[in-house]
Amino acid sequence: MKKLSLLFGVVLLWQSLLFAQQDTLPAPASYRVNGVNFKMVRVEKGEFWMGAQRADTADINYDRHSQNDELPVHHVNIREDFYIGQTEVTQELWKAVMNCNPSKKKCPKRPVTNVNYSEVQEFIKVLDSLTGMDFRLPTEEEWEFAARGGNSSKSYIYSGGNEAKKVAWHNGNTRNLKKVKKRKANELGIYDMSGNVWEWCSTKYHFYDKERNARIGKDGDMYVIRGGGWQLPELSCRVTWRGKRLPDQKNSFGGFRLCLDAKYVNEETPETEAQ
Repeated sequence: MKKLSLLFGVVLLWQSLLFAQQDTLPAPASYRVNGVNFKMVRVEKGEFWMGAQRADTADINYDRHSQNDELPVHHVNIREDFYIGQTEVTQELWKAVMNCNPSKKKCPKRPVTNVNYSEVQEFIKVLDSLTGMDFRLPTEEEWEFAARGGNSSKSYIYSGGNEAKKVAWHNGNTRNLKKVKKRKANELGIYDMSGNVWEWCSTKYHFYDKERNARIGKDGDMYVIRGGGWQLPELSCRVTWRGKRLPDQKNSFGGFRLCLDAKYVNEETPETEAQ
């Protein structure tokens, strides 16, 4: 009986610590467009080691599943605070802005899919006109920094944990697109940066080392995609995984997440409504 009581006490302590950590996260900036709410999470500037390597278990960012374009591991300095979408852009937000829904698997709370790079840019242009803001796609460096948990990173393999099933939707645990925020959030309170849909970045695809990058060829016309997706294996949900797509390509497991420079956000009145 004493052992059971002790175990119960440990569980309660763990839960209280978890909720306390969640309470310390700053409130996201909230926006409302034509009746649809969406939130942006602040990511403070910082430094991190980007990429992964599989050669030395004792060295930085060792991952036995690392692919050739994830190395070499290199130091990156994010020099300014920014905001990133708490979730991927949903179908209801896309419809509120563009008055249509290109997704095949339709549901307001699921991420919008079947949108190419140019269509995303057009969405952002219209959204800016409605909100008076200056939204954009994240760079690849910003995306990985946010997915890792920013300055609060615990060096997880996936965004929010080391077990893919707890933080990501992939082809091992679903056969369909899922609603946002149904998996565990990461250290910053951001959802689904691993799995569900891969996400466009604003960065053109390139290698991390100058020698290979000098002969990249046609791949240099592609944009980086990140995060894996519901039709992809769980290893593609790792925070260092890199994919690439031509700007006119789109499919049922590709979407995007908004980004915003912190200088555009009024901290005193973080909720903005546009009609």
